[in-house]
Amino acid sequence: MMENQETSKNKRQDYREIVNQMGKKEFTLLKMQEYGFWPKNLPTPYERQENETQEEYAHRKSLIKKYEKIIKQISDLYNEKDKINQKLRELKKRYNETWDYEKIRSDVAKAIMEESIARRKERKEKRALEKEQKSEDWKKEKERRIVFIGKGYSNSLFDKESDTERLLSLGLPIIEDDKELSELFEIEYTKLRFLAFHRDVVTLDHYHRYTIPKKKGGERNIAAPKSILKNVQRKILEKILSKIPVSHYAHGFLRGRSVVSGAKAHAIDEKHVIIEDSRISKNIDTERSAQERVPLLINIDIEDFFGTITFERVRGMFKSFGYSGYVSSLLAMLCTYCERMPIEVRGEIKYVKTSNRILPQGSPASPMITNIICGKLDKRLSGMALKNNCGYTRYADDMSFSFKQEINKQELRNFIGLTSKIVMEEGFKINHKKTHFLRNNNRQCITGIVINNHEIGVPKKWIKTLRAAIYNSKKLIKSGEKVPMSTINEISGMVSWIKSVNEERYVNIIEEGTNLIKELTYTPYS
Repeated sequence: MMENQETSKNKRQDYREIVNQMGKKEFTLLKMQEYGFWPKNLPTPYERQENETQEEYAHRKSLIKKYEKIIKQISDLYNEKDKINQKLRELKKRYNETWDYEKIRSDVAKAIMEESIARRKERKEKRALEKEQKSEDWKKEKERRIVFIGKGYSNSLFDKESDTERLLSLGLPIIEDDKELSELFEIEYTKLRFLAFHRDVVTLDHYHRYTIPKKKGGERNIAAPKSILKNVQRKILEKILSKIPVSHYAHGFLRGRSVVSGAKAHAIDEKHVIIEDSRISKNIDTERSAQERVPLLINIDIEDFFGTITFERVRGMFKSFGYSGYVSSLLAMLCTYCERMPIEVRGEIKYVKTSNRILPQGSPASPMITNIICGKLDKRLSGMALKNNCGYTRYADDMSFSFKQEINKQELRNFIGLTSKIVMEEGFKINHKKTHFLRNNNRQCITGIVINNHEIGVPKKWIKTLRAAIYNSKKLIKSGEKVPMSTINEISGMVSWIKSVNEERYVNIIEEGTNLIKELTYTPYS
């Protein structure tokens, strides 16, 4: 007996020494493997934890959370069971002598009802308190920052993370919140909150709305921002949009580019000698052969161009610069508007929205936004044009393709089909009614500029109109009558225009018009 005790004591001593050397966890695992409770070829939990990936770690943590949740549920059930048993013991003690089932049932139902009412009252009071606290917190949060910009437009305000590295690489200002935005644009914070909030029905509109007639009938809706919003949009253009590189295929609303530069990109580069007659410079060969012109010019118009650039697309553009969803939403709200219809309600004019928020045509920021958003469109169309050996330019919603060689009908159909596909994939739609195919036997015109005969010019109708205005003005001067200021302005504008298009070609009529303007506007000293 003593011998067994001594052996057991020695064994315990050996175990203690092994535990001290290996560690308690390792010793336990060793014994589990020794007695067959843990396979020797299976990695230990500690080895698995050391080698686990981030995903495996996250998965293990989620399983532990689920396990803890289940344990809590089981614990709650046991507690509930104990309470029920306690009630049963109390009932049994109360009705030990007279076990009246009906009375017991009635008393239990009454007790349950009382408890239910008490719990309901407690929950109601708790909800009311939570609602009050939530309302108070929301009120404080609203005073601190912009938390809502309108129904359907606030879903990205939770995103506060900016890509600072990208913003710095583009040379853009770092903006983290609405306060920094108001400081950057030098506008009062309260005014920024007012401008960056969408309402379906308003009594005060941020835009002047009017229509201008289209050349071929119909009216164009123009929305020009009022002074405060206009200044903010100018700041957005100056401090953010103007720093973004734009496709060199875009010729609209950019410094150093215009309808003239767009037309020059399609004109044949070959130079011809210019001579002058008594009224207008002309090419030596006025009857150019068809072979010397662009074989085919295609002008394509994008339907409802500004209307298809929505709030979501503008917000996405600002996010692509590196701004957070929060800042991008505020910037997009400042750059977009919704069309509205005035209605009278109880003698007061209300403006009711009739569209989702889109890009306004009268905003100083809108043209640059269209050029940036169309960057991918320009890249894809120019790539396609290069493969088909033709030139490509875009002026706002007018796209032009000039082919350097003749193409057959099937090739043309394929080209237009692929163009339509690309335009549609980029979120736009071609206005097929305004698509024009101008071959070398037609007058080839791009955004009002004629590109026939190896040089650009204006339509003959322009020259005839200008010549008639100059002739009529001279006639009035001869008869001693006063030339109307509207006529003077018309001549001045037309002369400036043809001078910017091709001064060398129209040198005579430009000189004639300029001299007349000087004569009409000259005021001698008294």
